Amino acid sequence: MSKTKERIVETAITLFNKEGYAVISLRDIADAAGTTIGNLTYHFHHKEDLLIAIQKKIELDFINFADDSSETGEAALNELIMIFNKSAELKAHNRFFFADFDAIISDNPTLRKSVQAFRKRLYQAYQQCFAKMVKFGVFRKDISSQQYDCLILALLTVDYAWELRYSPKREFNPTSDTAALSISAIYPYLTERGRTIFNNSEG
Repeated sequence: MSKTKERIVETAITLFNKEGYAVISLRDIADAAGTTIGNLTYHFHHKEDLLIAIQKKIELDFINFADDSSETGEAALNELIMIFNKSAELKAHNRFFFADFDAIISDNPTLRKSVQAFRKRLYQAYQQCFAKMVKFGVFRKDISSQQYDCLILALLTVDYAWELRYSPKREFNPTSDTAALSISAIYPYLTERGRTIFNNSEG
């Protein structure tokens, strides 16, 4: 992404977070970004195009961070925890995107397909990560792959619940962010060795 497009996208995120997606116009974004409406629409013809760019940026930031190169159980567990924290950080930075998530993706078929594809990739990434954790003796070997698949679905559901938490249509407001919730979810699956690694990292 060029520096100009990056500046426009970050300006849009700031304004959308502050005022709400529906309130902000392309001209508002152009003015705040210090560019012309013509230059902005050259890069993004519609506000919906900005949404797609923002969603792609979230994906790219997350994928670039999620390095699956760990060679020890300690590294694997620490990387998984860092991924949980990075996910929570990205949600906080782009909180407008999740404020009325259902409506945003329902009104934009291209965005909906992109989100669905990313969730599929994320599901597969968790599968690979968990298999490695079992191999390294950090996750329990007496748990079946089907049960670990259920854990993955639970983690993805935690993400979806967070996406609904700011919706004006709902009052659900968990006290923990997704990182804390996800860590709590995987803790029972840790071996004694895994819990020792986790407790040492917490200390």
